[in-house]
Amino acid sequence: MNILVIHEIDWINKVIFEPHHLSELFSKSGHNVFVIDCPDSENKNFTSGFKTKTINNYSRVYDDSSITLIRPPSILIKGLTRFSHFLICKKIIKKTILKNKIDIIFLYGSITNGIQTLQIAKELQIPVIFRLLDVAHGLVKIPILKNLAKKYESIVLSNSLKVLTTTPDMTRYSIEMGAKKESVEYFPLGINTDNFKPLKKDVSFRESLGISENDHVIIFVGTIYPFAGLMQIVNNFENLKKENQNIKLIIVGGGPSYSELKKLVIEKNLESEIILTNFIDQNEIPKYISLADICINPFEINYLTDRIIPTKIIEYLACGKPVLSTPLSGTKELLPDEKFGILYSNSDNFVNTLSTLLLDKNKLKQLGEQAFEYAQKNHNWNILSKQLLHKFNTLL
Repeated sequence: MNILVIHEIDWINKVIFEPHHLSELFSKSGHNVFVIDCPDSENKNFTSGFKTKTINNYSRVYDDSSITLIRPPSILIKGLTRFSHFLICKKIIKKTILKNKIDIIFLYGSITNGIQTLQIAKELQIPVIFRLLDVAHGLVKIPILKNLAKKYESIVLSNSLKVLTTTPDMTRYSIEMGAKKESVEYFPLGINTDNFKPLKKDVSFRESLGISENDHVIIFVGTIYPFAGLMQIVNNFENLKKENQNIKLIIVGGGPSYSELKKLVIEKNLESEIILTNFIDQNEIPKYISLADICINPFEINYLTDRIIPTKIIEYLACGKPVLSTPLSGTKELLPDEKFGILYSNSDNFVNTLSTLLLDKNKLKQLGEQAFEYAQKNHNWNILSKQLLHKFNTLL
């Protein structure tokens, strides 16, 4: 098959996640894969985006994979990049489809390039499968633009041939937004089990981070958004230490709230106990997770987060680590109890629950074993990518 993957992120600079894995795995299965992305703004070098760029034989995740990355022209100035991409991308999408005889489109973008994709696909009679990862319009802060984004998201959901959601709750959301019930289907998130797997703790690495053998280690991995719940953890860190003084928290990731979080850690003189890494190479993440006694997802529950299952949770489980999370509806419906290696606590009791769990080594060990068994059976990208390709074939 000739597969076109379309997203509205910067494929090169964005943290590696699902679209990167699937695109490259499709290519490893012998298919021709083309990706259209939306580059980030570069105010100092904004003219570099004036022409379409094509990068052949590109890969970021798997050494023996090869995709063709196509970057439509846009004005790479903050505030204009997405707007210019919105206006220009349609022509490039059509040209890509015709030139490469595209058989099927796997669409991730809804707001920036979704409706353009659907218009061209309808004209050229190309099936479109939309992958719904989150409540896209919920990430838009400006009210007028948020309403417009919701409208575009609804159009994409209601006009795609197939919508694949990450949780049953997101399935209901897509139907609420206008998708046809018969076109919507839950399809699991996956992880690279060659990378995310139980690892022996690296003693020298642990010591390089200032962590002793007697320390209890908590880890958070992911983009640090305002809703991540980490500010509350830091503000209550002294309460966390009441039962056990030997606690270290490692926060692996960066993002919109990273600077604010770092400032708070410094204000509270917790630099030796809370380790901030900012963004790191994805291949390094399992090494950090291996140090954990428990991994956390303290997300605030709101309109944006409640229906989802964060990928970090699947990564934690695949590494054989117990997880404590706030009870997001989308996550709890898929992973309802501790036999999946996960426990839940609301934000008000999160720190106390975490403190109690750290003292129960047998409980943590049992949860970790259950976590690994579940993740390996249900979230292996090598298996899921082949299932997805089969779905593609049935739609052609």
